[in-house]
Amino acid sequence: MWLKRSISVFALAASLNAQVSGLDGLLTQFEAQGRPRPDQLQNNLAQISGSLRQGGVVNPRLRGYLNGVQGIAGNNRGLGLAMSGIYRQIGGLESNPQMAWLNYRNAYLLLNQFPMDNQIRGEMQEIRRSVEVVEARMPELPKLDWSTLDAASQKEYDAVMERYISVSAAASSAEVTAETMRRSMANQGLSVRSEIVSGMTRMKLKLEDAKRLIEQKNYSTAKDRLASAEAEANKILKSFGG
Repeated sequence: MWLKRSISVFALAASLNAQVSGLDGLLTQFEAQGRPRPDQLQNNLAQISGSLRQGGVVNPRLRGYLNGVQGIAGNNRGLGLAMSGIYRQIGGLESNPQMAWLNYRNAYLLLNQFPMDNQIRGEMQEIRRSVEVVEARMPELPKLDWSTLDAASQKEYDAVMERYISVSAAASSAEVTAETMRRSMANQGLSVRSEIVSGMTRMKLKLEDAKRLIEQKNYSTAKDRLASAEAEANKILKSFGG
């Protein structure tokens, strides 16, 4: 029994390594093409999609490749649909809700640039449903219409949203730790130090301010608020030995 289980685990590991290696090999081949022609890119995307279906493993290089060739899609509806489909596949495979959200968002934005028809509309509705599932697993996100962002703003928005989600997670951890310690100390007739309570208030206000600033597209100032919120979260965690 032990031998069979060991062989099974080894076979699974070998299979996963082969799948990652297969996609890695495809990406090396595609990157050597330089800027592919539309027909080349269509073929590349079909091979990537097939590799993802077979392997179910996301190669870290893949998002970089897709970002690099995204501009080629332009007004090419077929390429836009194919590339959007790849981003949707990646979103479905990502275990990290933050990365899943970003990939679904890329899928949505790609389609949003094309004239609306039944197929485009249907695809976008499916993506929104997937996004709603992911958002339920994350802190409340700033509300901003993706379709209002140009290419440069989209890049800035991606960066600040990754930061916002990361800091939100740290703030949530600090809040849970502080509340757990507060209850434990209350049972002993003790109370949390006033500077920790003040730090909690500042942390929440900074995070809320960052959310508002992102919604206003003031990304630079939002990053400053996020840095302050993160510093407060780290102080709180450190005060409790975290």
